[in-house]
Amino acid sequence: MNSANSYNICPRCGNSNSLSAKYCSRCGGQLKVPEEPVVCHKCHTHNSPMANYCRNCGTELKVGWETKICPKCGKEVDAHDNVCACGYSFVTLQQTAPAKVPVSSAKLPEVSKNTKSKKIYNTKGGRGWAIASLILMLLFAYYLLCPAVLNGTPLRLTALNNLDKGITSSAESALYGGNYIGMLVSGIINGGLLSNGISSVMIAALVVITAVTMVVQLIEYIVRSVNGKRPKHIGWFYLIVGILSVVVAGLILLFNTISVGEGFLQTIASAFLLPEGFTLGYAIWGIPVYYLFFFLLSLGFRAKKLKEK
Repeated sequence: MNSANSYNICPRCGNSNSLSAKYCSRCGGQLKVPEEPVVCHKCHTHNSPMANYCRNCGTELKVGWETKICPKCGKEVDAHDNVCACGYSFVTLQQTAPAKVPVSSAKLPEVSKNTKSKKIYNTKGGRGWAIASLILMLLFAYYLLCPAVLNGTPLRLTALNNLDKGITSSAESALYGGNYIGMLVSGIINGGLLSNGISSVMIAALVVITAVTMVVQLIEYIVRSVNGKRPKHIGWFYLIVGILSVVVAGLILLFNTISVGEGFLQTIASAFLLPEGFTLGYAIWGIPVYYLFFFLLSLGFRAKKLKEK
C-alpha cells in the first residue's frame, strides 16, 4: 500500500515513514518492509505487498492511510490498533510526519561498483527471416558445392557450366566445390595432397570452410525457424572469411594472368598458379559473394537492443 499517508514506523526513533521507505528519514535506521503477499478477498489472488488494487479483478485491497507496519514483525496492522499480533505495542511511539533531513546524514544503501549492466534485446520476428535465409543458403550451397557430373549423371545445367566455367575449369569439364572436397580428401588419404599445386589446396580449404559454415547455418536456421528468435550479434565471421576469399581469388587471378620474371616474386606467384590446362572460372567469386551477402543480412536482421538494465 504505497501511500503518502501510510506509516512505516522506525523502531529506533519512532518516526513515521512512507511504506515504500527502506531507511528512516530522521535517523537513517533500517526499516522493515512488508514481505507477505496481500490476498484479494474477492478472487483470492496473491498480490504484491505494496499493491492498492488486485492485479486480477481490480478490487481495492486496502486504503493506505488505514495501515501501518509493525517494526518488530514487519506485518501490516490496522491504523487504529495499538498492539500488533506479535505483541508489539504502538502506544509508546509517537507518530509524526516524516522529517526532512540532509542526505549526507542519512544512511543510504551501498551500491555495488561491480554491478554489470544487462543488455536487453527484442528477438521477436525472426522466423520469416530464418526461413528466407535458409532458402538462400541452400541456393548458394547448390551453386557453389554441387559438382557438374556425379557418376556420369549431370547434376547441373550444361549451359550454366559453360557460362560460369565453375570455380576452375579444364578442357573436359568445370569443377565446383564438391570436386575440390573430393580432391582434398583423396590427397590426404593417398598422400598426394600437393600433387595439383598449392593453389588447388587453398581453393579446396576455402571450399571446406564454406561447406562447414553452411552446415552450421543449416542447423541455426532450422532452430530459429522453430523458436522465431533473431540473432543478437553481427556476423563478423562472414566479413572476415569474405575478405580472405576475395584476397585468395584475386591473387590466383592475378598471377595466372600476368607473367612474372625470376626472383622472390616468382616464388610467391608459383604458389598461386593453377595446374597446367586449368583456368579460373567465375564461380569462385560466388564464395566471397556468399559471405559478404550474409554479413550484410546479419546487420539488417539482428535483434534490436532495447536498453541496459
